[in-house]
Amino acid sequence: MALATKTIPVFSGRQMCYVAAMWRSVLQQAQACTGLPAKFRDVSPNVTSYGSRNIHCSPGQFAGHNKWSKVRHIKGPKDQAKSMLFAKYALQIRVAVKEDGPNPDLNSKLDSIISIAKDKGMTKASIEHAVKTADKPLVSSQADIQGPGGACILVDVVTDASKQTRDQLRKLCKTHGGVYGSKVRHAFERKGVIRVISDLDMDRAEEVAIEAGAEDVEQVVDEDDMEVIQFICDPADLQNVQEKLAELQCETKSSSVEYIPTQTLPLTGDLLEQASTLVRELSNRDDVLKVYHNIEA
Repeated sequence: MALATKTIPVFSGRQMCYVAAMWRSVLQQAQACTGLPAKFRDVSPNVTSYGSRNIHCSPGQFAGHNKWSKVRHIKGPKDQAKSMLFAKYALQIRVAVKEDGPNPDLNSKLDSIISIAKDKGMTKASIEHAVKTADKPLVSSQADIQGPGGACILVDVVTDASKQTRDQLRKLCKTHGGVYGSKVRHAFERKGVIRVISDLDMDRAEEVAIEAGAEDVEQVVDEDDMEVIQFICDPADLQNVQEKLAELQCETKSSSVEYIPTQTLPLTGDLLEQASTLVRELSNRDDVLKVYHNIEA
């Protein structure tokens, strides 16, 4: 005689982190009820037990286990000319206009870039000139580079002279121990990244992430040395998540689609210095919008 069996669902660590964060919110509200029995008020929301497994959801470990924050910040010299910075903003503005039009009210990407450029001191005339010249021919591409020590580097390039740019990038890579044209895209995930200015603690940030539909959240120091809360989401959900965050009183500092390494690579000594120099030199080019890499902090 066959015995009846019942299938017990198995949840992933990410799903259990969502459950734990929601359970924590329920408990925090329930603990305010004076008539609630003590045995329920004493339940700890930090560990959710399912079967024989315990899933720990401590602050900063919402879903991604901090893999987003392991990437090393590699900056150029502090005295880098403002003209170079403004040239990059102008290029970003032209790309944004080409993608979704010149009206910032209807083009959230353009609106975000203009806001950042203004904060950095770019003049209104320079911004307007960048918008007006967006109809000039530009070619966008992405360069795959293998850096020193096996580092994986992706470079977003926008140029009106593709062959010249390609030749220059190849020469630059050779000079600094890199190989231009190596296939490294498999080492990255394409994600929506929203950084907000907020004094939320991580418990509340996790609850906000769930309400907004984000996949991951953590506190990081951005390229301006400012502490921000960083929300990660599917690129298709970027605008919806950003709008939901605004409804939840979270002020967006930046919002974009970026490439996040699936694993980081620890480098030390000369290899770290060579790889960092290559990333810096690539970032300093006017025709380079963004450099992504997997060099570990």
